[in-house]
Amino acid sequence: MSIALQLRGIEKRFGATPVLRDVDLAVRAGERHALIGPNGAGKSTLFSLIAGAQRASAGRIELMGEDTTRLSCAALARRGLARSFQTTSVFARLSVLDNMRCAVLASRRGWGGCVDRWIGSRHVDARATQVLEAIGLSAFAEHAAGMLSYAEQRALDLGLALAGGAHTLLLDEPTAGMNRAESARAIELIRSVSAGKTLLIIEHDMDAVFSLADRVSVLVQGRVIATGTPEAIRADAAVREAYLGSGVGQ
Repeated sequence: MSIALQLRGIEKRFGATPVLRDVDLAVRAGERHALIGPNGAGKSTLFSLIAGAQRASAGRIELMGEDTTRLSCAALARRGLARSFQTTSVFARLSVLDNMRCAVLASRRGWGGCVDRWIGSRHVDARATQVLEAIGLSAFAEHAAGMLSYAEQRALDLGLALAGGAHTLLLDEPTAGMNRAESARAIELIRSVSAGKTLLIIEHDMDAVFSLADRVSVLVQGRVIATGTPEAIRADAAVREAYLGSGVGQ
């Protein structure tokens, strides 16, 4: 199986303080890979490095075999990488449809013709409408995004990441702040819309992780201490001691 995302010897330091230490990680094309670990382990920092928002102090990042270690967020988006954040990033005063139009426009390569770039372009609208249908928000297309419920705004966030047709998705705690029912619906939505794509997800809800992920990597104190199937991670004594707790799976 080909590798969509490869990290080799990644390190990140802030001054003299190490945050990530010799991180190796391989995410297979088309798999759903979860990254878990306690608060402060370096998970969000690692996402920022992968997405081009920060630069690694050492090491190499590859996307579909290309060295992307020094590329910007925009350059990575054009190469098929999309990221959602822990907090919602929608334009509250714009309609849901206009939010999606903006995301589609931002993902397009080059400027093309003026008509094709215009927010009312039939190509932009067709893609925006398609994504809204996929995430179940078609009925709210003309509503202001700020009027959506929290769970619906998180779904819109996911749609914004999908709008450009990315093949690799980074989702940072997509169920944070949701109740159990909302979290379950969010996971089913992610499962549906990520089919055929590569997914790397940070998530603290272990039920969500173990129901969604094909493989799980555990980051503790800036190091990956284990990678394996959900069943293998559940049974790993070092993981249980470092993070999950002795009661997991009992």
